[in-house]
Amino acid sequence: MLIFKIFQEFLLPSVFVLVLILAGAILIFRSRKRKFGKILIILGLLLYYLFSITPIADLILAPLENQYSQIGTNRLDQADKIVLLLGDRESDVLRASEVLRIYHYKNFQFPISNFQIIISGTDPLNPKSNEAEEVKEYLIERGTPSEIIISEDKSRTTKESAKNLKELVGREPFFLVTSAYHLPRSMESFQKMGMNPIAAPADFKIKESYDILDFFPNAQNLRNSDLAFHEYFGILFYRLNY
Repeated sequence: MLIFKIFQEFLLPSVFVLVLILAGAILIFRSRKRKFGKILIILGLLLYYLFSITPIADLILAPLENQYSQIGTNRLDQADKIVLLLGDRESDVLRASEVLRIYHYKNFQFPISNFQIIISGTDPLNPKSNEAEEVKEYLIERGTPSEIIISEDKSRTTKESAKNLKELVGREPFFLVTSAYHLPRSMESFQKMGMNPIAAPADFKIKESYDILDFFPNAQNLRNSDLAFHEYFGILFYRLNY
């Protein structure tokens, strides 16, 4: 899995664009390949610009994010469990905010019993990371009882989360909270395990309208392009290995 992740990193826009530019810079000093080197540099710079502007980054993310809309309050009576899939530290807070929205609304509507919040996932490159405990503390500080929160910190991937949580959740419906771009792969993984997730997307990234500044390169847009490519590769990998 580690080898695949390393290989996958080289296919992300931020990396392969850099590789193109570096390759072009090397070839430009060789007289017979100078023209080809210039082409690689120009291509790399063009791709860098495209992947780092908002409209293009959003265009790549849209097929992922548009599959599920934010869950409405009229559907919050469909389950008494929430599974929160961890991502990176930036997105974890936004995902946890969606968990709080669901929990506090349900608790406000009627006192809930037998309610569970399950935090699942860990950094595969840093198994000793404590993201699950940090998110748990975040929820507790904002009024969530600690006794209803379960940490599952063994799963290194979405597929492992589905396998590890099947015994805990079974076929009971549950809200599956993760970033909108990650939800298609997550829903597919849990459904293939015979589980019944209810999509609860958070951390939407695409914009609805643009201004002139959105056509200037931005590091966050390049990051969003990377996230989209990562998901497309992940979906393909999961489908080939199920």
